[in-house]
Amino acid sequence: MQIVRAAEDSSKTDKSFREEEGIKNIHLDNVIYGLAVDIGTTTVVMALYDIVSGKKISELQQKNRQTLMGADVMMRLMHCSQGRQEKLEQLIRDQIQDMAVSLCRGICGLCEIKKAVVVGNTTMCHIFLGKDTSGLAGSPFKPAYQGNYKCLGQDMNMEKMTGTEFVVPAGADAHVGADAVAMLTSLELPETQNIVLAVDIGTNAEIALSVRGKLLTCSAPAGPAFEGAQIFQGMRGEPGAIAGVRIAKQSGNIILDVIADSGRSGKSGLPVRGICGSGLIDAVAALCQCGVIRRDGYLLTGEEAESECLPDFLKARMSQEGFCLFDGEDGKLVLLTQQDVRQFQLAKAAVQAGIRILLWQEKIALEKVDMLYIAGVFGGHITKKNAIATGLFPNIDPEKIQVVGNAAGQGAAKALLEEDFLEKLEQAGENAGHVELAQQEKFQQEFLDAMQLTAWN
Repeated sequence: MQIVRAAEDSSKTDKSFREEEGIKNIHLDNVIYGLAVDIGTTTVVMALYDIVSGKKISELQQKNRQTLMGADVMMRLMHCSQGRQEKLEQLIRDQIQDMAVSLCRGICGLCEIKKAVVVGNTTMCHIFLGKDTSGLAGSPFKPAYQGNYKCLGQDMNMEKMTGTEFVVPAGADAHVGADAVAMLTSLELPETQNIVLAVDIGTNAEIALSVRGKLLTCSAPAGPAFEGAQIFQGMRGEPGAIAGVRIAKQSGNIILDVIADSGRSGKSGLPVRGICGSGLIDAVAALCQCGVIRRDGYLLTGEEAESECLPDFLKARMSQEGFCLFDGEDGKLVLLTQQDVRQFQLAKAAVQAGIRILLWQEKIALEKVDMLYIAGVFGGHITKKNAIATGLFPNIDPEKIQVVGNAAGQGAAKALLEEDFLEKLEQAGENAGHVELAQQEKFQQEFLDAMQLTAWN
């Protein structure tokens, strides 16, 4: 039996971003409008603000249209090197203008958007600005610009936002961009007197370590699995997404937490469309605990389950195609496949190895870490104990782990609203040290070790 119930958002700071139909619009008079934009490799997040009062008016997230030309940064850079950068530039600029139209509908015209602060990894920012990306494609890596960058929409042929001032804050290095610097600055890592880790989990996982204010950063190639991409029935954390999975062995129930539409009671009749990042973590953890997935990531088939001491209700859900998480009356199935498990392993191994390398560089034992911040747009439904059990999060006291939502977007908003914060971003970008993981001999072995679906310490 499967039980479907409404998922609860466990994050106090992360909000449920809604698509165009569900945007909450608030009409305000006598305001100055601005945008905070986070261009992720897979997801673009935008919020409309009243700059004077600091009030957020509306917010929206969409899949990055550049994913049509490749899921990761290296594919985008390859297109740039082969003469297709202008196409990528136009895709993201058109998307930002279209998203702005949706956010502003019924509130203001685009000509009233005075300022927009845009963050993203270094490649996303270079493409958006139309900067030469050749220095990002190979060692020695070198960005085409440094510091905070300002220009008008007309300088980028943004026909709907010609008079808007666009500000792209400073990054730290060729692979640690404005999004990472915005994250660590908004979390006050440069000012802390503790030992603090921060991880922005996305297609590129930006990782920062602050040792009493001394900053060290890296970027790990996690891939888009946590944002629902390259997962068989993956999706972002939107209505209809399985955001949590629990298997009750004694009763034989599979309990699914599904994100409901805003205002829906959620007690019954929830539509199930697919699985998002937090649901993927829970599903892998639950099936590992039941023996359906081995610690090396191998997903048993229905045939193989016959020789295993598994409960019948689990065997009934296993097949050559994968494990059936949901079987709807309308014939809708949601499966977890072997490839999904592998994608999860690759993503979590990159994050784990990146954290280990930074700690090793600073000779910091894991138990000395005072706080771990987990940032990213998918984190509001994440179950800490399952992230620890599968090795995504380090095996530390869960009280030391804080899910903070889209900290990069929050940093962009602060830069929009506070001029001195923009200066802080530039200073943090200049002061942050950077570790190029690909050049670390230890990284490959750490990555391979981290593929095991076990807790680590």
